[in-house]
Amino acid sequence: MKKIVLGASLALTAGIGIAGDNNYDDRWYVTPNVSFVKPDNAKGVGSDLELGIALGKFITEKKSLDLEVGRGSYNYNSGGENLQLRSMSIIGRHHFTEKQGYRPFVGLGLGAMSNSTKFTSNSKREAVALLVAGLSKTISEKWKLKTEFRFRIENSDDTFSGENRFNDKIINTGLSYALGETSAPTTKTDLVEQAPQLDGDNDGVSDADDRCPNSPAGAKVDASGCTIVNIDGDDDNDGVANSKDACPNSRPGAVVGSDGCEVKVVIELQGVHFDTDKSTLKPESIDILNAAVKTLGEHGSIMVEVAGHTDSRASDAYNQALSQRRAEVVYKYLVAHGVADSRMTWKGYGESQPIATNDTEEGMAKNRRTELIVK
Repeated sequence: MKKIVLGASLALTAGIGIAGDNNYDDRWYVTPNVSFVKPDNAKGVGSDLELGIALGKFITEKKSLDLEVGRGSYNYNSGGENLQLRSMSIIGRHHFTEKQGYRPFVGLGLGAMSNSTKFTSNSKREAVALLVAGLSKTISEKWKLKTEFRFRIENSDDTFSGENRFNDKIINTGLSYALGETSAPTTKTDLVEQAPQLDGDNDGVSDADDRCPNSPAGAKVDASGCTIVNIDGDDDNDGVANSKDACPNSRPGAVVGSDGCEVKVVIELQGVHFDTDKSTLKPESIDILNAAVKTLGEHGSIMVEVAGHTDSRASDAYNQALSQRRAEVVYKYLVAHGVADSRMTWKGYGESQPIATNDTEEGMAKNRRTELIVK
């Protein structure tokens, strides 16, 4: 098999541009949230809701920090004035590996809380600590849904019933919105002239047009890069003389090696990425797909299969279906932008053809790929 990274043999170059030194999404995000709170029984107030809003960002690939403010109003079980609570806290979270769009996390928070009654201006301030465990779900490139359980510990100075510590149980749900554009790795594609690099067998014919990419050194070739045969004959017209042709019945137009047998050429579309667990193209994919459209238009003899691949997370059946959808999306994009559908097919291979280990994040990223297989 002859493997090509898009950028070498189709007159394209793909370069990685990373903002700063980060390889993760370090955008600021805003998270409006609501909490159902079951207060400590010793407080003498009933369960109710608290509203909050947080501003945060990831400081490493797996760690995030949020500054959150919140407020709530509670009715005393014995009647009378309402209890008003206002809080501010900093919460650090450790996020585990994302699977199928879901990412579990644990965290710890520290902050302060003030409490007062509705009809008085006096308020008490308390230190609070939060123990956090939850799950986030990626909805789109900018939106995430977060649900978590919180255990809130309040250090009080006899505000209620002579107690000096209270333990509240909280279920919190928030919707995070990322601000600005992602600074994770993106791909920029440029069209360049690379004539010397596009002729692997140095026969004067571009690899994109070369049906015989392994012509013998010094051989005289025709416009398709195949050796010109004068004496021995070439019954299948593949550019290899009958006496040297180990595969004398090659398909018309097939790419063959010096022995006359078909050679599989795979072109990897580096930089074509999808939203997690979806077949939605990410914005950085568009440049390289548009460049591929232009190149396929310039080399109208190329017949290709769009092949989709995944890593090994999730089940075989799920990955197979996901790769099928992603291959179809790329196929439809190329057709919609001018590549004749008669020149292409599409197929998903799921996790069946890894090119790297699935035991690391880097390896899984390499296995999540889209290829053009030249027919």
